[in-house]
Amino acid sequence: MMLPKRLIVGLISLCFMIRCTGGNERCGASIRGACPPAWSQWGDKCYQKHSEKLPWAEAKQECIKMGSVLVMPQSQEETDFLQKILAPYFRINCNDLQVEGTWVCQDGTTDVEYRNWRDGEPSNGGGREDCAAAGKSGWNDVPCDNLAPVICQRPAPQLHF
Repeated sequence: MMLPKRLIVGLISLCFMIRCTGGNERCGASIRGACPPAWSQWGDKCYQKHSEKLPWAEAKQECIKMGSVLVMPQSQEETDFLQKILAPYFRINCNDLQVEGTWVCQDGTTDVEYRNWRDGEPSNGGGREDCAAAGKSGWNDVPCDNLAPVICQRPAPQLHF
């Protein structure tokens, strides 16, 4: 016996959590608990805090080894989630290593427009602050070789229908 298509879609919908992300109006479905064990999910991303504090370049490499990228929040809501669940202070994938004063902030390879510098930052203190970190009062530029907490991110597995 053939089940009507509407019934099948209805049953599938029961098994998946339907979610729309604001702003870009993209709707998708993701399997509930789709992030791997030890990863936290927010929206369509999975996050994991690295066990040790690292310099910026090492942090980037460690995330890549885990099949992910150094975290780059795209909103205050995302930042609030990360600070509450994973770390109140952490490195972000934002730097001006190429051109002083030109901050490149990327979610993987896509440029992120969101900025949340605290007052007076970025300051390039001592002429050697080329990497960014997010804290409770906003972003700060810090030396890239400073040790800081690391959060890696990767997309949550998606199923579009």
